Amino acid sequence: MEHKFFPLFVDLNDKRCLVIGAGNIAYRKIKTLLKYGAMVEVITRDVAEDRISELQGVKVSVKAFSEKDLENVFLVVAATNNSDFNKEIFEICNAKNILVNNMTSKFDMNARFSAVYEGESVQVAVSSMGYPKKSLEIRDNIKKMLEKNNCQ
Repeated sequence: MEHKFFPLFVDLNDKRCLVIGAGNIAYRKIKTLLKYGAMVEVITRDVAEDRISELQGVKVSVKAFSEKDLENVFLVVAATNNSDFNKEIFEICNAKNILVNNMTSKFDMNARFSAVYEGESVQVAVSSMGYPKKSLEIRDNIKKMLEKNNCQ
């Protein structure tokens, strides 16, 4: 089944976002969520990255994920290194109409992060269908073009 993603900008202020996993990718996603005002909770079996615990406003729970953890959650980031577990998280969240981004699949998710450029009067988001390096490259090219034409 082909997945089509509708581009949408969403206000995350005071929205409860759950990140499952605590590695480098999770850390980057957490920082992005915090930048946009989300209330972030991290669930991990063991905190591999101490720097996550140091991020202001992040609640870290060292425990196994449970379906009960999804109560009142707006967005979930499945950021473990176990693709089968991340798919399971997606299936649970999708059935509950919870937005979920899966770090180990281009398909087992219903929400994607994008590469974002924010100028003074413009915000541009780029998705390259699950190829983040390509998204970053395109974003950087757009940024250069906007700055060159004084359109930021």
